[in-house]
Amino acid sequence: MAEKFNGELNLTTKELAQHLRKPKGEAGKGVGLQMNKGNKHICLNTYDLLNPNDGDAILEIGMGNGFFIKDLIEKADNIKYTGVDFSKTMVEEASTINNEFLKQGQVQFFEASIEKLPFESDSFDSITTTNTLYFWPQPELNIKELLRVLKPKGKLLIAYRSKDFMDQIELSNYGFEKYEASHVEAIFKNGGFNQVSTQIIEEPELDFDGTRYKMKGIYTMGEK
Repeated sequence: MAEKFNGELNLTTKELAQHLRKPKGEAGKGVGLQMNKGNKHICLNTYDLLNPNDGDAILEIGMGNGFFIKDLIEKADNIKYTGVDFSKTMVEEASTINNEFLKQGQVQFFEASIEKLPFESDSFDSITTTNTLYFWPQPELNIKELLRVLKPKGKLLIAYRSKDFMDQIELSNYGFEKYEASHVEAIFKNGGFNQVSTQIIEEPELDFDGTRYKMKGIYTMGEK
């Protein structure tokens, strides 16, 4: 059976799009739960492709409510995870869901924008982000900020849906910038990344507002 997205939310298409960009309040919490359904496979595939090493410091941009952080932490010993989201609601939810990891000092969360990250240069072994690229205010500049906080030879992995798919979804007409892999690879290269490559992984179908879609995740990676 295909996973259902937006089946339990009483939101207009425009309202849903606004919450996907920046979840707020109780409605935002509900959208966060729905994102766990829609993002499950693309998020877990991202963590697989990231393939962290023991002791890695990992930054995730736009972690939402952080439901899948546990799956990343299990992939290696002594991972130090940092999550950034510009939604106060999602930072609070992620802190609650990952309270034990917070107590252990293994994770930390920040309410901040990709435009100016609150970290020293050369801080992270890898950076990952899933389904946030559509909302970056200035991708050509924002990716340079990610490059700044990466350690030398560190890697950035961006996961997203294709423009072709997004064009089929009405909500993507409300504040979404759409991308194909060639455009994303150009952003990486213009931003100073090396060894840029893209993979596509198929996923199970997703029932979105009563319509079933064949899903696939696109994963573009580069090295500092």
